[in-house]
Amino acid sequence: MKQSVIAASLLLLSGAVAANECDVSMNGQVSLMNNVLTVTTVDNDIIKIDAGEKLFVNGQRMDVDKNQERWVSEYYNGIYNAVPEAADLALEGVAIANVAVSEVLGNLLGTDSNAVEKIQSKLDDVKQKIEYNFYADDGSIQLDSTNFSDGDFLGAQWEQDFEDTVEEVVTASIGHLMIALGTELIFGDGDTDDFSQRMDNFGQDIEQKIEARAGNLEQKADAFCMSLAKIDIVENNLQNSMQALSGLNLITVDSDRRM
Repeated sequence: MKQSVIAASLLLLSGAVAANECDVSMNGQVSLMNNVLTVTTVDNDIIKIDAGEKLFVNGQRMDVDKNQERWVSEYYNGIYNAVPEAADLALEGVAIANVAVSEVLGNLLGTDSNAVEKIQSKLDDVKQKIEYNFYADDGSIQLDSTNFSDGDFLGAQWEQDFEDTVEEVVTASIGHLMIALGTELIFGDGDTDDFSQRMDNFGQDIEQKIEARAGNLEQKADAFCMSLAKIDIVENNLQNSMQALSGLNLITVDSDRRM
């Protein structure tokens, strides 16, 4: 029985988000609520950019020149656009997992399998957490990095939840496939050729259904990385051009990933 096919295919899901992940670090906290971007630096300076792209540092409105005005706009819009990119990246990972469970694993074990239902319920929980962290009740974009254990967009907390779900998928899949094989041996005619053929088909099916979408996810991860790299460049411009923003260093992307 091809347990390794199941494990490898499903574990692909947990690695897909991180496959082309940026080498990015974040310092401080960021929130985007009611179209107001707020960055709290490690020195506890509070930098705000409102929907009109006006800049405030510790409550004081800052005068900006033409270049700074453009950078403030690019910074605000860069983060504003990166939030749904992050959400889409995470939701696509869950969608791929649902394909494995619903269309592939469900066909093998039966769509009414308790294991399939439990796994789908767990994946739904992860999806709800993602939507809660990235979207307000009215559907508008929001972000509060304090909701994440390490302040990252996708965060170690979300990553751990997702990895736990994948591990549960693998464990339950292998366990139920062992039961299915045992049932075939005890109550069948003892010939496991049919079951083996189903496993072969399963391996081919999951590969076809997941690989293309996983490739898509890697492309989205690359695009997200480039978005963060652009934000980092603009952030450096602001940091170097204005004393009040000298502590602005929210995002740092590895130089190899820069545009």
